[in-house]
Amino acid sequence: MIRLYHATTSVCAIKARLALAEKNLAWEGELLDLRRGEQHRPEYLKLNPNGVVPTLVHGDRVVIESTLIIEYLDEAFADPRLMPKAPYERATARLWMKKIDDELHAACSALTFAIAFRPVMLRMSSEKLEAHLQRIPNPAYRERQRLSIVHGLDAPHVADAIRSHDKFIAEMEATLARSAHLAGDDYSLADAAATPYVNRAAMLGMQDLWANRPKVAGWFERMQKRASFAPAVTAWLTDADRERFAAPPDEARHKLRAILNPP
Repeated sequence: MIRLYHATTSVCAIKARLALAEKNLAWEGELLDLRRGEQHRPEYLKLNPNGVVPTLVHGDRVVIESTLIIEYLDEAFADPRLMPKAPYERATARLWMKKIDDELHAACSALTFAIAFRPVMLRMSSEKLEAHLQRIPNPAYRERQRLSIVHGLDAPHVADAIRSHDKFIAEMEATLARSAHLAGDDYSLADAAATPYVNRAAMLGMQDLWANRPKVAGWFERMQKRASFAPAVTAWLTDADRERFAAPPDEARHKLRAILNPP
């Protein structure tokens, strides 16, 4: 039996759900409400001491960290394979996943809190907000969240977060000019890993990042049409999620343009 602890809009949880859908695997899930801090419950921390989602439980085996989870799923279940056969293309797929883990994920989190989550968080009492922040075990991540909530798009790390997205999208455009997918001509875990982040950028009103990058625009359109997209991404959105991400994107677009095209 496969059991996934996940959350509705978590980009890392979406990554795991995409892999499960692409592998046509049956699974059971437990949704955690991250805004209520359910990822910090003692019983969950026994499974995942980092207090994040997703966590995969396969029989008596526990796997944490989304990149490791999707690689585990691909290796544990043979068909269809989601990693290329050629060694160089396999390395290329892993490099894309490493870029996401090393830089893009933190940038995505910073912008998500600055744009989408900030209004909700600011409605909390100062005591409740501080309690929420103090439950975050990583002090650097905790401080980035605090700055995003307090200062929004004017937070000191937001400009770098936007530049990180621009760099990643530019690298995608160059790669997709040579191949149909990120690690060759076939869909792979690299595409599954990148999809939630490009989709999140769109949800945050940042489509300008690929307005002049037709290869990325075409790739994203194809990803949205895959049979895995709806059951892994849109099917989990609640009314509260849609409201949270329905904030007017004009401010984000203006900030994006100002940072990427300074006077």
